[in-house]
Amino acid sequence: MDMAMSNIYWLWLATRPGCTVRFLTRLLEQFATPEAVWKAVREELSGFPRMNHIRLEALLDKDLTYANRIERDCREQDIQIVTWEDELYPAPLRQIADPPLVLYVRGTLPDFSSQLAISVVGTRKCTPYGLHAARYFAGKLAQNGCIIVSGMALGIDGAANQAALDAGGMTIAVLGCGVDVCYPWQHEKLMQDMIHHGAVISEYPPGTEPRGRHFPIRNRIITGLSRGTLVVEAPKKSGALISADLALEQGREVFAVPGDVNRPSCAGCNGLIRQGGAELVQEPSDILSHYERTDGKRTAVRQIRKKTERQELRLASQTQLQRSAQPEQLPLVYQNRTLDVSPDERTVWLAVHNGHETVDAIVEETGLPTAVVLTALTMLEVNAYVIITGSGYRPAADIQL
Repeated sequence: MDMAMSNIYWLWLATRPGCTVRFLTRLLEQFATPEAVWKAVREELSGFPRMNHIRLEALLDKDLTYANRIERDCREQDIQIVTWEDELYPAPLRQIADPPLVLYVRGTLPDFSSQLAISVVGTRKCTPYGLHAARYFAGKLAQNGCIIVSGMALGIDGAANQAALDAGGMTIAVLGCGVDVCYPWQHEKLMQDMIHHGAVISEYPPGTEPRGRHFPIRNRIITGLSRGTLVVEAPKKSGALISADLALEQGREVFAVPGDVNRPSCAGCNGLIRQGGAELVQEPSDILSHYERTDGKRTAVRQIRKKTERQELRLASQTQLQRSAQPEQLPLVYQNRTLDVSPDERTVWLAVHNGHETVDAIVEETGLPTAVVLTALTMLEVNAYVIITGSGYRPAADIQL
């Protein structure tokens, strides 16, 4: 089969509505290729684990019109299609739980196997201090041969991408829209420069407009491409902290630049350091020397230790919250609270309420992408709608449906 036709089946599979990446990956484990999935009939598909009506009907829709249109648009706009089976597919992404089946690329993908990739994330509403730190760290790391990965957003992300370019280094932006769509519009020149001296990539087909739910989902790719994630100036509730959690879930290192204790925009970074979720760094050399002095085995041990310590700290704090939240100790206003959350958060909470304690179990139960589930769990935890236990998540006892 020629490459173009093989891509058509990948595009068809990756765009099946209602099918999570993890579900599709398991389908491929059984059927081996997207073409085999496309050829599968109802009897072969209906008994597959976690199959439901929406997924089954999506997989029985054999119309390749949309996939052919995506392929044509990519060809006409010089957008490269990189599938899971492609040699150019970034090796680090193969290691995460829910790697995208297809990447759309404008520019040149570097060799992530031979170069150290560091993602730089932070708040959009940054201070001059945060901008300076992002530019300083990203520029110096790029000068030393690191690939700088970020999201091209306003604030810290865009500053890191720009600094890497100014330093003559390689930088990658992972978008929450199609690679033919510039978002934010203020970064049109930055995007064009990155296409010529790096790459912009996305798992969303050309023409896909930016949507709020896309950005937490794309964050898993930012951290998944990188061996380490640097958090620069992030408030307590921010996408950057979601990225830090994703990096830890993926077994990656997390670093943080400390900030002014009186600034809310620095509270997230300082909290990460205090809780043991991130290593404090003051100079780019702190990150470079970390990887120079650790081999793969020691790095893995350190990642596991950090993740475990952070989980223990979070468990301790949640245990205290649980003890203080007993109905007889709560003011009347906090008893029998209603679930005032977004639709995704409600779906995740109901899954936890029905006994699904782990992230994997919640993803399977809800059909939501992992990043969406992690975002929802973070918000539910912040608002004390769920509590972390030794075995996973459980609902707070004072919620009235």
